[in-house]
Amino acid sequence: MTAIVGVLNSRAFAIAADSAVTVTGNNGKKVYNRSNKIFTLSKLHPVGIAIYSSADFLGIPIETIVKMYRHKLKEKSFGTIEAYKNDFIKFLKTLVPGVSAEIKRDNFYAFCGKAYHPLVNTTLEKIKNFDSTGLEATEIEIHYDQFFNDSIAEQKSIFDELSKSEYIKKSRDEFITFHKIQLEAITNYIEGLLRDSNPNYLLKQTSINALYDLFYQMINVEWIFEMLSGLVFFGFGDNEMYPVTWQILIGSAICDIPRIRHMSAIKIVPGQSDSNIVPYAQKDVTETVLTGVDPKYIQTMQSSIESSFEEVANGIAPLLADQSSTTSVIDLIKNVGQELINKLNAFQFSAITGPLLEILAHMGKEDMAELAESLVNITSIKRKFTSSDSGDESVGGPVDVVVVTKGDGFIWIKRKHYFDIQNNPGFSERYLKF
Repeated sequence: MTAIVGVLNSRAFAIAADSAVTVTGNNGKKVYNRSNKIFTLSKLHPVGIAIYSSADFLGIPIETIVKMYRHKLKEKSFGTIEAYKNDFIKFLKTLVPGVSAEIKRDNFYAFCGKAYHPLVNTTLEKIKNFDSTGLEATEIEIHYDQFFNDSIAEQKSIFDELSKSEYIKKSRDEFITFHKIQLEAITNYIEGLLRDSNPNYLLKQTSINALYDLFYQMINVEWIFEMLSGLVFFGFGDNEMYPVTWQILIGSAICDIPRIRHMSAIKIVPGQSDSNIVPYAQKDVTETVLTGVDPKYIQTMQSSIESSFEEVANGIAPLLADQSSTTSVIDLIKNVGQELINKLNAFQFSAITGPLLEILAHMGKEDMAELAESLVNITSIKRKFTSSDSGDESVGGPVDVVVVTKGDGFIWIKRKHYFDIQNNPGFSERYLKF
C-alpha cells in the first residue's frame, strides 16, 4: 500500500510519497521500505507521475514503462497535462500485444475470478444443503442446473447495479472469440468442481452462455474492482499557467485493451478554487486533517441521523389522525434530518476546511512541501501505532518530496537513491542523452 499526498495552489504543486511496498506470497505479507513512487515524466518539462497500488502492469514494472516513455518523449512537450496523460496511455497500450500469453491468461483468470469464485462457492453451498434422497439422476441434474443458474443470476444482479462505461468496445462475439481458450478453461474448471459432488454432471450450453454473458457484462463495469495500478499525472503543460493533476486507474487487459478509468482533473482556478489538498491513496488521515473528523465517523454520523429520523417518521405516521397527510409528514421529518446533515457539513467547511485552504492558497513552495510530507508521515504514524500486525504497517520508510513550478520545473526536495551519485558519474552524463 501507499500514501501519496498532493498540495497545490497557484504557485506550485507539491507531492510526497512514502517508500513502503507490500509483497504478498504464500507465506503471508512482507513490507519493504525502499520503493520509488514519484518520477519525472519528462526530462525537460515540468511534469511528473506518481504510482500507487500495484507497481506492475501485466508483469511489466510501471517504473520501466515510465522510463521507456520518457526516452520516447525526448524533447517533445504537450499543451496540457491531460495530453501527457493521453499520450502515455497510448504508449502503454502498444506494450500489451508483446506481453506473454501466460501473463495475459492469468490476468484474465483473475479478472473473471471476481465473479466465478463466489458463484461457484454459492452453488456448492446450495448443493451441500440439498437433500437428493429418493431422487432420480435426471431430477438431481435439474436441481444442479437450477442452483448454478441461480448463482449466476445473483452475481449478474450485483454487476447490474454498478455504473457502466465503454472501456472495451467489443461485441460479445468478439470477446468470446478472443478469449475462447481461457473461457473454455474456466468452464471446465467450474464443471470439475461440480463433478466432485456429481461425477456425471455436465454444464448445459444455456448455463455456459449465461456465464459468458456475465463475464462480458463485467468488462465495462466502471468500477475497477480487480487489481489495479493508480497513476497520478501532475505539473504544467505548455499552455497551463496553474498546476493540474489527473488520476487514472488501470485494471485488467481484456481483448488486449486495458480497462482504464479516468478520474476528474483537479486544477487551480483563481477565484473559484485557489488551493487544494489531494490524497491519492490511504486517504483517511489526510481527510481527517482536512475536515477535522475521521471520514468513517462522518459516514456513520450521517447514516445514523438518516436512519434515526426515518424511524421517527415511520413511528409517528400511524399515530396521525389524518392519514391523508402521512406522506407529507414523513417527508418533512426526513427533510429535517437531511437539513441537519447539511448544516453540520457547512459548519465543518466554514470552521475547519475553509480556513486551511485559505492559508494554503498563499503558502510558499517550501511550506507546501513540508505540509505534503507531514501528511504522509502522520499516515505512517497512525498505521504503526493502530495496528497489532506489523504486516499492516503499509506506509513507511523515507518520504520522497517533489515541488513542480512553471518556471523552475520538477524539483526534488527530498529523494532517496539506491546508488551513490558520486560513484556513478556516468549516470549524470547519460541522463540528458535520452
